[in-house]
Amino acid sequence: MRKFQNVLSKTAVMVLLLAGIQSVQAEIAVITHPGVKEIGVSREQVADIYMGNSKSFPNGVSAKPVDQSTNSPVREKFYRAVVRKSASAVNRHWSKLKFTGKGKPPRVIAGDEAVKNWVARNPGAIGYIEGKYLDKSVNVVLIIP
Repeated sequence: MRKFQNVLSKTAVMVLLLAGIQSVQAEIAVITHPGVKEIGVSREQVADIYMGNSKSFPNGVSAKPVDQSTNSPVREKFYRAVVRKSASAVNRHWSKLKFTGKGKPPRVIAGDEAVKNWVARNPGAIGYIEGKYLDKSVNVVLIIP
């Protein structure tokens, strides 16, 4: 009986660990170039960078935001969570700024791996990817559940 309880306990722990891994993978990570040296950035600060209201990080480093492709579910989730607008509303915002000459939208790069690689290679870069693509090549400054 004791042996059965041990096996059952170990199985329960494994199930919980696997569930935790899946939830981390479902999160979106806001990432920066390793040279940014920013420890945590608020949702509002990220929103300001992505909406063109701020050109730099709180520490003064110039920010170079990069977006996922327009049909990406990661992009939609990011904008709804961070900017509190749909991706299409953000596109309309940038259309107005471009038309008036007051701004240029973030560069668009398709795919989490491509975004991560671009951010890792470009000083001042900031992007967002699914948590399952994280590695030590970039800094994580914000997690979006």
